[in-house]
This record gives sequence, C-alpha cells and structure tokens, in this order.
Amino acid sequence: MTASSMSSFVGTQHRLPVPGRCFNAAGVFRKSLSTQRPNRSVASQRHRGRTVVSAKASSTSKVTKAKEPSPQAENPTLAATAEEPAETPGRVDSGILEGGVSVALLDKAKDVEETGISCPEDYWTPLRPPPFKGEYKDQYGSLSPVPQHDGTECLKTDDTLWTHAEHFKYRWNVYKTIRQQIDENEGGMDKFTQGYKYYGLNRGEHDGKVGIWYREWAPGARAVALVGEFNNWDPQAEHWASRNNFGVWQLFLPDTAEGVAAIPHRTKIKTRLETAYGEWVERIPAWITWATQEWNEIQFNGVYYNPSKKGKPGELPAADTSYTFRYPRPERPRALRIYECHIGMSSEEPRVNSYLDFRMTMLPRIRKLGYNAIQIMALQEHAYYGSFGYHVTNFFAASSRFGTPDELKALVDEAHRLGLVVLIDIVHSHASKNTNDGINMFDGTDSMYFHGGSRGYHWMWDSRCFNYGNWETLRFLLSNARWWVDEYKFDGFRFDGVTSMMYHHHGLQMAFTGNYDEYFGMATDVEAVVYLMLMNTMIHDYFPTAITIGEDVSGMPTFCRPIAEGGVGFDYRLQMAIADKWIEILGKYRDQDWDIGNIIHTLTNRRYAEPCVGYAESHDQALVGDKTIAFWLMDKDMYDAMSLDKPSSVVDRGIALHKMIRLITLTLGGDSYLNFMGNEFGHPEWIDFPRGDSYDNSTGAFVPGNGGSLDKCRRRWDLADAEHLKYKFMQSFDRAMNHLDKAFGFVSSSHQYISRKDESDKVVVCERGDLVFVFNFHPTKSYKDYGVGCKNGGSYKVGHSPVHTLNVT
Repeated sequence: MTASSMSSFVGTQHRLPVPGRCFNAAGVFRKSLSTQRPNRSVASQRHRGRTVVSAKASSTSKVTKAKEPSPQAENPTLAATAEEPAETPGRVDSGILEGGVSVALLDKAKDVEETGISCPEDYWTPLRPPPFKGEYKDQYGSLSPVPQHDGTECLKTDDTLWTHAEHFKYRWNVYKTIRQQIDENEGGMDKFTQGYKYYGLNRGEHDGKVGIWYREWAPGARAVALVGEFNNWDPQAEHWASRNNFGVWQLFLPDTAEGVAAIPHRTKIKTRLETAYGEWVERIPAWITWATQEWNEIQFNGVYYNPSKKGKPGELPAADTSYTFRYPRPERPRALRIYECHIGMSSEEPRVNSYLDFRMTMLPRIRKLGYNAIQIMALQEHAYYGSFGYHVTNFFAASSRFGTPDELKALVDEAHRLGLVVLIDIVHSHASKNTNDGINMFDGTDSMYFHGGSRGYHWMWDSRCFNYGNWETLRFLLSNARWWVDEYKFDGFRFDGVTSMMYHHHGLQMAFTGNYDEYFGMATDVEAVVYLMLMNTMIHDYFPTAITIGEDVSGMPTFCRPIAEGGVGFDYRLQMAIADKWIEILGKYRDQDWDIGNIIHTLTNRRYAEPCVGYAESHDQALVGDKTIAFWLMDKDMYDAMSLDKPSSVVDRGIALHKMIRLITLTLGGDSYLNFMGNEFGHPEWIDFPRGDSYDNSTGAFVPGNGGSLDKCRRRWDLADAEHLKYKFMQSFDRAMNHLDKAFGFVSSSHQYISRKDESDKVVVCERGDLVFVFNFHPTKSYKDYGVGCKNGGSYKVGHSPVHTLNVT
C-alpha cells in the first residue's frame, strides 16, 4: 500500500484487497518509519477464528533505524518493536503474536537478573519500583481560589450556549456562595471534606486521656448510646452521648489504665437511639468503616476496625496489623483502557471471591491483557448482594464480603506496583432505603440526609434520593469521596447515576433531544450539579492526578469542562449510547441492513472538547435480562460449537463481528475505552446474582429468583485459557488491540477522520492518530484494489489485521 503526498483525504487513492467480514475484515495500517523502504510481505491466515500475523523483511533489503514513535505512545519500545519486528532482540511473545501484534522479549538469560524482567508484561508494562524503602505518602495539592468571573467562561467553546447564560451565572453564584460559606463557617474546604476524622469512631484525647471519640449527626434523635460486644449490648452511663446545638451527639471512651482501648478491634457495635417519635431503634453508625454479616444472621453489624499494629510497607496484613502503602500512584495515562470488574464474581468457581485472591490472580491477567486501569464495582458496603453494589448501605465501609479494609488496600497497592490506575465505582446518586443496615431514617425522620416526602424516593430504583442542598449531606458526601482517594489510595471515580442526580425527573421517561432547554431550566437540580462541581474541585485540587468519570446519559453541555471555566469538572463522560446502538443493531437488523452512517454517527456523536469513554458493552449488557454482544451473535452455538474441531458459520461470524465491533468502538468511540470483565473473550450466558423471588418496583410484576445460586455469578476463565476452544481467539485479539494503543497512542490522538462510510459496500475507512483503519462489514463481499485515501504520504505497513488474506507491498 503506497501513498502519495496529499493535502487532504480526497485525491489520489491507494489500492488494497479488503476481504469480506466473514473473514474478520478489519485492517490497521501504520505509515512506515524506515528511511529506506524494504520489500515486505504481510500475510494473515485465519484458522477457525485464529489470527496469525507475520511481517518479514526481505533478506536482500536493508532495514535502517526507525524514527522516534509518536509522543502519544504509551510504550515507545513496543511501537518500535511493532515497526521493525525482524530487528528486535530476544524471542517473540506468542500470545500477542496470535492476536496480531508482533512483540519481543528481552533476553531472559541476560536481563532478568539485571532488570527484574521475567515475563512480557514486565517489558510492556514496567513494574513501578517504590521511590524509597519506606511508606508511600501522598503529596497533596492546594485548593484553587474561586475564579473571578460570572460562570460563562465555559460558553466560549460553544457560542450557542449563550442563550442560557443566566442559568450558568446562577449556577456559578451558588457554587461561589457555598465555597465562601465553607471558608467562613467550617475552617476551609480541607477540613470540611475530612469529616471522617471527626465523625464516626476515631482515636483522640479528652481531658488529658487517650481513647475513642464517637460522634454522630442525628438531629431528630432524643437520646443516643453506643452499644456492642464491648459492653455486652447494655449501655452504661458513660456510653450515652450528649448533644450540641447542631444536632451532633458525642461521647468519649478513655483507654484503661493499662492502655487498652475500651472497644476491642474487630468487635461489633451499633448506635441505639430514641427517635423523635419515642421509638427505640438500633442503627449502624453512619460513618462506620467496616460492617459485617454473620453467616447465620440477616442484619449487618457495625465493626470497630482499628488494628493495633502498623505493618511494614507492602507487607500483607495480619488480623491485628494495618496495611502500609509502598508504591506510588501511576502517572495519569493519556488515554484510559479500563477493565471494569467486580471482586466477588471474579472467581472461576461459584463462590464470592476475595480481595487477596483478586490481587493474586486477576491483577496479573488484567495487566497481561494490556489494560492500564481497573474500575472496581460494588466496594461500598451493600446489604443486598444482588444490587450489584448500587444500593449502598454503609458509604465509608469497604464491603466485608471480600475481606478486610487492609486487604483492599493491599490490592490497590499491588495494582499500583503493576502500573494500573485504580478507580472506584462510587454511588452518590441515591442510597438503599434499608433502615436496619443503612442510613435511611437514621434518626427516625425521612429527611435527614435525603429529601423528605415523594421527592426523596426514587420510584424506579426503590431507593432514597439525597438532598444536595443540605449542609450535612454535603459534608457527608464530599468527605466520602475524599475518604476513598485518601485512605485507600484510589486514583479516582466512576460516578454512578449522575443523570438521576442532575434532574428532578431523574432522566426517567425522558428522551433527551439536545435542546438546551432540557439541560438548563426548571428540571435541572442545580444543587446536585453544584455538589458535583464542589466534588470535582476538591478531588482535582488535592489529588492532581485523580480522574473522575461521570455516568451521564443526557449529554449535558459543559459536563466535562473545567471548574475554572464554570463547567461541572468531570474528566470524562461515559459514552453510553454506543452500547445501546450495538444491541439495537444486533437485535433488530439483518447484516445487509446495517446502517453504516448511523453507526458512525453514534460512535462520533460527542461534544467538542468534552472527552468521553467509549465502550461496546459494560456490566449493564451482561446482567440477567439482557445479553452480551457475544451472546447476541452466537447464542446457543456458544454451548456446543466453540471447540476447534466443530465448524460453525454462526460462530465464525460471531467471532469476526465481536472483534470488529470492539476495534471500531476503540478507534472512534471516544478518548478512552472500557471493557467489562470477561467480555473480552465473549463470556457466555449472563450474570445472575444469588436472589430470591421478588416483584418489579416499577411494574409490580413477579420476578422469580434463582434459589440463591452463585453459578451464574462468576467468570469462566477456564474457557478463555483452554487451547481447544475458540474463546482464546477473542481474548488474543483484545490483548493485541490494547497493545496497539499502547504502542501508538491513537485513542488519545486528536486526529480523527472518517474518509469513507460506504452504505453499499459496508466499508468504513478512518484515521486515528498515525494509523489508518479499514473495516468491511459486508456479510459476503470482499474487495480487491479498493481505493483508500490517506492524509500522509509514504509507505504503509500492516499494524494489526485479523483479515483472511492481505498482501501489502
């Protein structure tokens, strides 16, 4: 494929064969960096879905040193290896080779001792050594002052927003006012957002004595006591709290004369209180950091968690030892390749997995696949496992189903050692209505942290809606966001259900058309939007490398513009429409009826200068009641036709489209990419958490349970790793796809151009960064000498191709 110098994408075209889609027709071409062009033969041979790509220089040609790869490359060595595979040292990593990218290993005999490199991942994703032998501690940033403008700076990227300038001015004024009130009344944002150091149970002093402080905001309570195993659940005089003028109850429990804490580590506790209506109830403290459920009990208990010993940096914690961080946070990637995961269902066996097992088995797998970030779901404690973690009961507590808080810290630290960014899927859009285990009606009133009456109830989710205009709700939620980043060293958030937060209608029964009146009017919950602005201010200022991603389906303008401009301040928006579009296409249309233009429009329809995370499917599509892309494509054939010795045109088509859908989504779908755990290899069936019979909240329809089974609440890694099954081809392709971005950094490139979207040929040709992508979605036709326009002149070579046959000279 030879290119002439061109000033645009139109003009001289270049000819290449484009096989039919049933032969996995997607090609990626890279402009050759050699100063002298060698005679190359590049061939791809497919064997029942398996792709093997080779690139060899002619024995008579001279290969000169390649130029420096793109500055966007995450691993320049990998880019150079892919450019000149014949010249690389050591042996080839066959796992990536099968997927279509040639790479090399260092000579183990020589370099393991010198560099510590013992596997391909150590080469392509270098381990992060600790900066020194001691404990890693964050270096905090400083809070930025409130810019002196009227909140309309963000409108300069979109002149059409000036029609709603008054809304932006009002929103900015609310933000400025709260910032000023925090400074005047709370001692500043730094103190205000560390409420966990004051509320809940904390070590401290009183009248010269060392002990435990317990503080709780419960303005509607008449009396409050702390009970638990430490006092045999029978409060004595010293276990009753006193109330101040702001509804905060507090008590102090001094250590014994021998220096022993009044409440032993890892013992159960609860708050016993009298409500405003004279009812006596027991609650788990709202700021509790761990809550557990005994195997023979239904309700959870709060647990006083305070190990007496501090472990050595990086040392796995014992029962009475806290974990000490050793490894620094990774540098913020130019583009995220996110592996969305769930600790509990990550086991191959039908059981609830642990933090330590995930640390040992899953982190190396994720790193090997080429992802640079993990997004962990369901970490905030949730009494109902089947809620997927979205009905949170204890906001500051790491879920005890998977282990202890210190074991979670060990997981995060190990991920950092492996170079992985760690994001937490945080839920501040609503809370569980569970009064026994959660914060709902904590003091007996329905309007404590939440809106009272019908406004405080989410009818679709059967949960409680926060009152973001309440001062103590702001303290609680802002402190909660900081807690996870500060205490556990998470690198940022995926904020769940943001659309529900930002509108009074919660986005329910609402089709957003793009009309600005839908975003900036009476339907907008300005207090919720301002809370998000305050959260983004705090997180980004104090933790400069932190990343925030918002799950917003509405497409609110300025959602991903900086706070300094008057924007909401998120780094990314989840591009949720893409997954819906793929499911719509697979469920409704024949292959020959695919609307290529509509697909491209959905992939690229995002606001200018507001980054998005694109994905073909997430956990939503994997849940029971829905179907993954692989299941839509192959359905029942996944049960009996995935063996290499069982030919199936359905499976061949399914694997081909599975690869192409993911690659084109990675290429055009946004500025970062996300995949849900197991979907990379086409995990069969669905996710079904253990559950009993229930009724749908919105329709009242009966929903049968599954008898509490964990059989469908796991990931079958044995299928992906089996040499005799075709799942390995999808997994290899996914790994190669990720390493292609690692090598060339095309996902973060601002250069994106679609030069062809042919409805008749079903062909898409596009450029992203330095690469040219060619997709043939036609179910039966292949093309020879197909004209492709390229921006840059020179020689091109295959960078990644799952095609049946492709010769480029």
